[in-house]
This record gives sequence, C-alpha cells and structure tokens, in this order.
Amino acid sequence: MTGGRRKQTQFALLGPTRAELGESPVWSERDRSVWWVDIDGCILFKTTLEGTTRSWATPEPPGFVQLDTGFRPIVGMQSGLFRFDPDTGGFDRLVAQQQPDMRFNDACIDSYGRLWAGTMDMQSARPRGTLYLIGPDRRLHPVLDGFRYINGLAWDTDRERLFLSDSHPDVRTVWTLDCPGGWPDPTTRRVFARFDGRAGRPDGAAIDAAGDYWIAGVGGGALHRFGPDGTARACYAVPPEYPTKPAFAGDAMSRLVLTCKNGALTIWDIGAEVGVTGSPVPRWTDGTNTEEDLTE
Repeated sequence: MTGGRRKQTQFALLGPTRAELGESPVWSERDRSVWWVDIDGCILFKTTLEGTTRSWATPEPPGFVQLDTGFRPIVGMQSGLFRFDPDTGGFDRLVAQQQPDMRFNDACIDSYGRLWAGTMDMQSARPRGTLYLIGPDRRLHPVLDGFRYINGLAWDTDRERLFLSDSHPDVRTVWTLDCPGGWPDPTTRRVFARFDGRAGRPDGAAIDAAGDYWIAGVGGGALHRFGPDGTARACYAVPPEYPTKPAFAGDAMSRLVLTCKNGALTIWDIGAEVGVTGSPVPRWTDGTNTEEDLTE
C-alpha cells in the first residue's frame, strides 16, 4: 500500500502548550503523565491526561526523553545522557557523548532494560549518525553507523528485534535488526518498509500490544500502521502536517499521544476507536538502581 485513502481519526489537543519541535513522548504510569521534549525550544515537558503541563529549560537541545526504573527522566542531549530531577530542575550527566558536532535524536528501551539511542550531525550535513546500545555499564556501545536522521526506534519483544529508520529525504527507509538473546547482529539488518510514494517521511514510532508498528509520516500529516511482517495495514490522517512521534499512554495503554513540529501535543482514544492498546513502557536499568526503584 503506497497511496489510498487515509482513515480519519479523532485526535484532540492535550492542553494549550505548543512546541517548536515536539518529540519523544513517553508515558509514566507512576506520574500518570506524558514526558516529552521541544528540541528547538530546549524544553522538557510533563503533561497530564487532563492537559496540565509543567516545563523546564534544558541546557542543550534535547533529542529524547525516556524513563529509568525509578521513573526518573533520562534526557539525551548534545553532550550526553542526563538524569533530570524535577524537584531541583537539575540535569546530572550520566553518559558523555564526545563528538561536539553531534547530538542524540531518538531512543527506545528494550525488554532487557537497555537503552537504544541514535545520534545525528547537528548541521544535518553528513551521514555520521550512530546507533548505540547503552546498558547498566553506562557505556556507548556502537552497533550501526552511517545515518542522517536516525528515527523510528522501537523494540519488538516477541521477535527480539529492533526497528529503526532514517528520515532523510534521500533515504526514507525503515529497517529491522535481529537481536537474538537481546544481542544485536548487524548482519541481519534488513528493509522493513520504504516510504517512496507514502505520505510523509518515516519519523518516530511505537509498537502496539499485538506487534504492529506505528510510525509518524512527518510532512505528510499521516500515521502509518504496519503488521509485523511489513504489510501496510492502514494510513491514518492526523491533524498536524508534521507529526513526529506517537506513544501509547493511559492506565490501560488505550490512548495514543502524538508530538509534532510547530504544534501542541494531541491525544486519540485509539482503544475505543480501533481496538488497539500498547504494552507497558520498559524503563532503563542504569546500574545504580536501588531495590526500592525496581519495585516502585
């Protein structure tokens, strides 16, 4: 399926907060809130499902936010990975990123509690982005390189594989990478979907409880849904022309939130309309977690 009619959705604004480049929504069941970032505005947000938002300035452009086992935000920026303390507003760097002209762009956490994160050239000029795997040792383990705009990172627990994409106009491709036993095998990288002829370019993504892959079509006002075998199941129309990343949220993981460029966070009751739910959000184990963190 490359063209075809887009299915309509009932997205609603989740509060009035707008971002220059909204990205990386992640649901925190403890806070009952969505954490997300504004890359260009250098802001970290926390939005409740009632639409109330708190915000904090970040010291560098934040490419993504994920959560550790204590539900503390982990923010990927230019010079590394930072743990954020909302009580003080402080950012503590945990992992250094040594290339000054690069920054983190997208991330996900696998079922082993490890963080997968990708970097990109700050000037978007060269294919120098690298996919890293970061475990409890807090070290950047390079897995693949040569990316322009690395995106689409999502972990498929049932099949032990990683999804990843490159949003650059000259690439527009989604791949899978097999990780038997949790360990990546770079030789197994294969094309999952190409976006030639599809609405938009592949950006951020999420996986639902049945294993379907949902990815934003940035620049095309679309949200694409693929089956585990790469079959294009549907293309959904979304309010913003530049959607950037979806995430499942809510107590039953039956809501879908969506960030975008030059706009607000939106939400869709996808469980009621389509019968789709997400899985619990994995959290990063960084080697310093206490027993209390792990049982919260």
